[in-house]
Amino acid sequence: MRRLLVLAVALVAVLGMLAPPAMAQAPAPKVTITGFIDELGTYTRNMSQYDDDYSRKTDNQAYGRTRGRFDVIGEVGKAKAVLGLELDMYLGQTGNNDNNIQGTATSAGFGASGGFDLNTDSRTIFEIKWLYTEFPLPIPLDSTMRIGAQPFGTLANDKLAVYANGDFPGVALIFNLTPAAKLNLTYVQVEESLTGAKDNFIRGEDWAVIASFGFSPFKGLDIKPMYSFFQAQGPTSGNSRQGRGGVDVATAFTPAIKSGGATGPEESRHTVGLDARFTAGPFSLQPTILYQFGHRRNVIAEPGGLGLATGLGSVAPYGALGSITKTDLSAWLADVRAGFNVGPLAIGLMGMYTTGNKAKDNPFTGTTRYFQPLDTDTSYAADWGTQIFSLGLDYFNILYATVPGLNPGVAIGYDKYGRMGGGAKIAYNFTPSFVLGAGATAFWTAEKVDTDSTLVASAGLVPNFAGGRPSGDSQYLGTEINLSTTYRFAPGISLDVAGGYLFAGDALGHALTTGCCNAGVAGAVSRAPAGISGRGSKDGVDDVVIATARIRYSF
Repeated sequence: MRRLLVLAVALVAVLGMLAPPAMAQAPAPKVTITGFIDELGTYTRNMSQYDDDYSRKTDNQAYGRTRGRFDVIGEVGKAKAVLGLELDMYLGQTGNNDNNIQGTATSAGFGASGGFDLNTDSRTIFEIKWLYTEFPLPIPLDSTMRIGAQPFGTLANDKLAVYANGDFPGVALIFNLTPAAKLNLTYVQVEESLTGAKDNFIRGEDWAVIASFGFSPFKGLDIKPMYSFFQAQGPTSGNSRQGRGGVDVATAFTPAIKSGGATGPEESRHTVGLDARFTAGPFSLQPTILYQFGHRRNVIAEPGGLGLATGLGSVAPYGALGSITKTDLSAWLADVRAGFNVGPLAIGLMGMYTTGNKAKDNPFTGTTRYFQPLDTDTSYAADWGTQIFSLGLDYFNILYATVPGLNPGVAIGYDKYGRMGGGAKIAYNFTPSFVLGAGATAFWTAEKVDTDSTLVASAGLVPNFAGGRPSGDSQYLGTEINLSTTYRFAPGISLDVAGGYLFAGDALGHALTTGCCNAGVAGAVSRAPAGISGRGSKDGVDDVVIATARIRYSF
């Protein structure tokens, strides 16, 4: 694939040589800085970011945090160079190592780089988000090339985070064919093998391509079909593949020896579908439908080292340990949003469905029916308004924040079981600077969840085989209600307040948890019995609460 990329760049160079030279004087360089600083405070109850245990208990948290985002843009005519920087810090020391970079949730708090302590001097906490160049192609067509670490934006879809969102390293070609038609061609370098395993480079040559074509056949209707291909060799990015249903991403995709030679599990994933938006006066409708197919090879291993020694039952029903198996992919995602505006009142409706597997399905063979996005950046449905089922005003808080396969903003579905549901919201603009909103959203899994499962962060919910083949127990994930308000009280400054309450459903429960409870942290207390590092509850889960206030200065 890299050869094709090199040929594409060479073709652009040849076209540049054929284009007539520009004789006009070059425009003067210009540098600008844009961004924002957020100051926020949050209270949560039973968000359970650090133990992944939503069973009936008390788990309270309150903190303040600062986030800064700065984009430095250098321009010469239509050419740009962009450097995006980000800083995320708690107010107050959170780790044992003063305010140096904090690498784990138990030292820094989830999502942040560290914490400002007394005197606030901090080192090595900058995040480089973007570093790319953008320039028009030297061809007789309105076109742009972007190379480097850059945002996906709307390269794949117009709706947020249904397939590709966040940032990526690679190349994007954008062709404005007409005022009503745009072609996007994107190459994503997910992982780089360099010279490969023979020189001890363990990463595979993982990459993806995306082609999308947005056009408007008539006023009020926009359509955007998309096709993407993703290939992974061995382990790959956790954004593109999450552990679900007992498939441990730390072990199930490591190279194995077969027939006297090394072989590495491989995944070839195709995704095809379209976005659309229809607008007629105050009414709007935004349907998205995507279908995914392909195959992957796995190495059967005991997820998270679980087995008979722990009393949880053997994973032997999945097949002989160490053997390579093949799984076919066949999954659907549908997401439909509708809106209606009457003067200062806005009404929104949402419905979504993604397929899933039954509890008894073997995740190493047969068909994988859960949808896998390329990268959501934990942002699926973050534009809808929920504060717990998606990232909300405090973008560090979401259900199962540290378990990607169960995180609704990352996986879209819920483990291997899929997800379905929807809701309604309203917003009223009392003045152009003051808005009040409310909403309610409910979700279920597409297939019943085995709540006797063991939760392993890298494997998802590992079904319990102790009593034979596992069976599903519950589909109801819960209903979330929200309130929010925005007050823009000065130029560039806004005050946002939002809260959410989740009436938690039994499908969020599980029997056991491994790797939780701050294991290894001095003074940490484990609630678990001997041999088990944590215990959830299959008898029910407690409700979840969040409240956040944020002041944002944008410039």
